[in-house]
Amino acid sequence: MALPTAAMAEEDATNSSGVASSVIVVTGERETEVAPGSYRAEASSIANKQSVDFLEQARTINVVTQQVIHDFNLDDLEEALQPVAGIQLGNTLGGTEDGFVKRGFGSNSDGSMLIDGIRQPRRTYSTATVDRVEVLKGPSSLFQGQQNPGGVINMVTKRPQYETHTELSGEVSSFGGGNTSLDTTGAIGDTGLAYRLILSHEDEDSWREYGNDRRTIIAPSLRWEGEHSSAQISYEYQDYDIDIDRGTIFYNGSAADVSSSTRFDETWNRVYGHDESLNAWWKQDITDNWDLKLTYGWTRRQYSDARANVTDVSDSGDVTVRAEENKGYERSEHYTALDATGEVEIAGQRHDVVIGADYETTRDYLDERYFGDSVTVSTVNDVTHGQLSQVTSDDINTSRSNRLDETQALGVYVSDRWHLNDKWILGLGGRYTWFEQQSGEGEDFVSDPDYSDSLFLPSVNLLYRIDDASSTYISYSESFVANGTDSDSGESLDPEVGKGYEIGYKRQWNPRLATSVALYRIRKENVAVTDNGVTRTIGEAGSEGLEFSLDGALTDRTSLLFSYAYTDTEVIEDTEGTEGNRLPNAALNAASLYLAHDLAIDPAYGAWRIGGGVRYVGEREGDDDNSFSMDAYTVADAFVGWRHHFFGPDTEFKLNAKNLFDTTYYYGSGGDTRVLVGDPLEVTLSASVGW
Repeated sequence: MALPTAAMAEEDATNSSGVASSVIVVTGERETEVAPGSYRAEASSIANKQSVDFLEQARTINVVTQQVIHDFNLDDLEEALQPVAGIQLGNTLGGTEDGFVKRGFGSNSDGSMLIDGIRQPRRTYSTATVDRVEVLKGPSSLFQGQQNPGGVINMVTKRPQYETHTELSGEVSSFGGGNTSLDTTGAIGDTGLAYRLILSHEDEDSWREYGNDRRTIIAPSLRWEGEHSSAQISYEYQDYDIDIDRGTIFYNGSAADVSSSTRFDETWNRVYGHDESLNAWWKQDITDNWDLKLTYGWTRRQYSDARANVTDVSDSGDVTVRAEENKGYERSEHYTALDATGEVEIAGQRHDVVIGADYETTRDYLDERYFGDSVTVSTVNDVTHGQLSQVTSDDINTSRSNRLDETQALGVYVSDRWHLNDKWILGLGGRYTWFEQQSGEGEDFVSDPDYSDSLFLPSVNLLYRIDDASSTYISYSESFVANGTDSDSGESLDPEVGKGYEIGYKRQWNPRLATSVALYRIRKENVAVTDNGVTRTIGEAGSEGLEFSLDGALTDRTSLLFSYAYTDTEVIEDTEGTEGNRLPNAALNAASLYLAHDLAIDPAYGAWRIGGGVRYVGEREGDDDNSFSMDAYTVADAFVGWRHHFFGPDTEFKLNAKNLFDTTYYYGSGGDTRVLVGDPLEVTLSASVGW
């Protein structure tokens, strides 16, 4: 049920005894931020903890809406971010941990992944429970705490609705296998409660030489809306058995001369385990202009893995592979926040104020680590499998087992959007954070020295409303993230600190179509970089560039999503002598264009929708030494959908083609022995029925 912000709908309902009763439903702000079927967000709360209209956002915010996700069948977060220029995939640990480079910065451990504003541990993300994906560009520690200066990625989940609806869907892939899901929601009598239950099961084959991914998701949620208060609690459980695929090898600056489907590891490369999370919030109206919100989030990932890792490629091209295994990994996050948000008028000027505090604990623990045999039986042009055995109990490395890395952080923050007059808005904010890190490893648990620090992170921006349809702004913000420890050596790394400047212009051409353009500059100290499993920090790095987007609807029947990013990165200071190098996995130029059109056909024959997209990613460096680069690539997608009341009031069949021209490309790197190979042409057929 989508009603205006803070509106109340009073409906007459009849109870089981036949007596009419009045049900009051209070809808939240979030449902009005994206209109149904739209390619653009009209507002967002990711940058301010208050819903702010597009023209009054003094930051770059890109949103991939539910309609885009549905049209182009974007099944996971990696695919969902493809329409956002300026974001590239980095090291993903063989496809088991999403890691994105944003404005030149980012990794799978940078703290930038959020679900409903709550930080998540390192893992991969399905879009089965996701309504839309928001990307807030630039340093954003004011409310998000520890994060990379490139920005944060927030997955907004599907929430319970008061209008009853159920959808059953399924999909088959040309790679083999597919997925199926059930999504049901509705009101629970006249209690003010609404429920939602999402079930999803995926069992898909890899297009590579071998491999298969299996994942099951169970996600119930419950929502309550009262006259002066509201609450929601949601739980998600994922059980998975996922392929670990490190990709291919670059040798002498070029990709190995083998088929793109060839793998250099073994068939037993797997990660298996489960993730679970619990998010809850309570919101209470204090006065007509002020409310209080308590938020709690808990997430835990428990898993083990087995890997055949390429450890060396000799000058003659001989490939050495070593058996490794991690047993009993546990990554967990606890988050609690209390926020007071409201509006106050002083001397005739409006202030939109947020005052709050949050406490977060991040814990990574590894029970047992194994290093087995190494074999050299392959070359970069001729791969032999089956010669490397998995580890045994004798291969345990006691000095690298029992590893703990824990961070605790307490932050207090305040923000004021000060409306100086009807044209000027001054944004002032600051966060004071205390954090502490504890780490150590080994059977006898040799503890590293604890590290603690405190810092103040300011944020300031000034926005000018040029007219009713356009605005311009300038902003400055800072960020920090505790680097934790090197995943291989266990040594503590100093925290990263980032500073960012941005100048932007926004225009809303009509209620359906909008443009934004931004120039930015970021400087970051203690940048963590990883090559072939070895992590270290470089002294200082920077990025600067330009971003442009145009999204919405060109006509009543045609939707558009276009973006372009120019990202210039540089290592400014490094004890290893890489000054002047570009940062890895950051393309100088990137662009994407997605279009969808509803055909003007007699409704008796159903509703037909067609569309296509093309994305270009320029050349990227493969490591911090810039010893090799990945070529630019262009990939096209297309779809055709047919909606009819064939099996019910809401039935749809859709055919999607991804990588339409079967382009071979490389889209991310963790070093020259870990280069990700892009998917070839994939055709999927999906069907859904709703009632």
